[in-house]
This record gives sequence, C-alpha cells and structure tokens, in this order.
Amino acid sequence: MNNPVLKYDIKIRLRISKLITALALRYAFAGFLVLLVLLLQLGTGILAFIIAEVVLISLTAPGIVCDAFNSRSGRDSLIELSLTKLGARSIIFGRFMASLFYNEIFVLLSAIIMIMIVLIRHSSSGVLGILYASVALFIVNFALSVTGMLLVTIFRRNLLISSVLAYAIILLLLGSVIIVGPFMERIKSQQAKDAITKAALYANPVIMVSRSLGKVDILRTQYLYNLADPIVGRGFTYPDTFASWIVYFGVSCLMLAIAMAFSPQTFFQLF
Repeated sequence: MNNPVLKYDIKIRLRISKLITALALRYAFAGFLVLLVLLLQLGTGILAFIIAEVVLISLTAPGIVCDAFNSRSGRDSLIELSLTKLGARSIIFGRFMASLFYNEIFVLLSAIIMIMIVLIRHSSSGVLGILYASVALFIVNFALSVTGMLLVTIFRRNLLISSVLAYAIILLLLGSVIIVGPFMERIKSQQAKDAITKAALYANPVIMVSRSLGKVDILRTQYLYNLADPIVGRGFTYPDTFASWIVYFGVSCLMLAIAMAFSPQTFFQLF
C-alpha cells in the first residue's frame, strides 16, 4: 500500500455511496445469474452462487480495466498523473491494482456470508471449500483483469478493439469444454486429444473454481453432458485444484510483466 495512486484510487472507491452502489449492482446481477444457473441445472445452493460469481467476474473485470486506462476520463487522469513526480510504472500498477478492488470486496463479502450460512446450519465441513473457492475467484479476477490490461497495452487507445478481444478470450475460456468438441472429432491422434482435453479443462475458470469447492462434477450435469459430450463421453481427469491455481496465477503474472514492460510507452509517450 505504499503506492500513492493505489491509495488514492482505493480511497475514492471506499466512499460509502460508491461502495454501496458497486456492491448492490453486483449482487443484483449475481442474483440474475444464479437464476440462470438453476434453470440450466448446473448447480444448486452455494455451487450455483459460486458459478454466478465466476461469470460476473468474467463479465466485469476486463471492462473495468479497459475503462480505467482507455476511456477518455482514464486517459485524462493518466495525463495528470504523468505531470507529477511519480514513476510511470508506479502510476500504471497502482491504477491496475485499484481496478481489482470492487470485485475483490464482492468475493470477500460473499465468502463471509456463505460461511455464516454454513455455520448456522451447523455444517462446518463446507467452510474449507468456500475458502478455497474464494481464493480461486481472487485468482480469476486477477487473471482476467491482467488479460484486459495486456490488450489495452497492445491496442493503446482503441477501447473498442481491446474490449472486444478481451471478452472474446473470456468466452473461449468459459466455453472451452464445448468449443473443442468439433476439433476432438476430427483429430485422430489420442495424444493430441488428451492434450486438448487437458488444456480445455485447465483453461476453464468455472471448472477451476467449482472444483475448489470439492469433488464437484460440473461437466456431468444434465445440461452440459450433451454439450460437452466429446470430453464428457470419454475418460478425463479434472485438473488438480492447486495446480490449476498455479497455472492461472503464473500465466497472469507473466502477462502482467509483459504489460508493465511496454505500458509506459503506450500510456505516456504517445500522449
């Protein structure tokens, strides 16, 4: 918290009116997503809400980052900060980390509420699963925000292209086990099929988070069983929870390092 930009941006986000509005909108949207999850029979109870959290973060994280750097107000703010004595990378890193704030608070508050519900029901066995799932959600929020950051860095001032590509990547991640279906049928090599299956499972944030709850077999739910038949209909092993965390976080840190290496030229020298 020694970054002055991060401190200032978080202080603004902690204003009661902004905080309540941000959380209220997220919970309203999450409630709608829970209804969709229930209708699709992907899960019930806590699992349904966890899946809704993954989708909500997927839909909000890249947009928040793109807006923070590529919107008119975001660029104007960066120009003002560039006139101070703060270093360029310090400014960019502080602004990026602040963009994670509302989603992280949402995940943390939701975890507290879910744990309280579990404890009230006198069933402490689910607490560890909720904590694991919350860690996975923090990682997903970081990873998808970094994706937006990297695309913003590459496409500089073009908010439309960076946003569209960010959400295209997210759709690929969310639908990975369905999208690979047509390719699985055409590939003859068993090794190639195994590699594609493993990549699709590790890349999918819904699988990573839901499996963090425990041995949740989301692919064999009634709706997904047919859609993901090329994977579900053959033998596969779910990714190890901690291994998937490491893969997601490691790749995200690499992308952030690349973005931070080129972002000063993108956001300051081009003004």
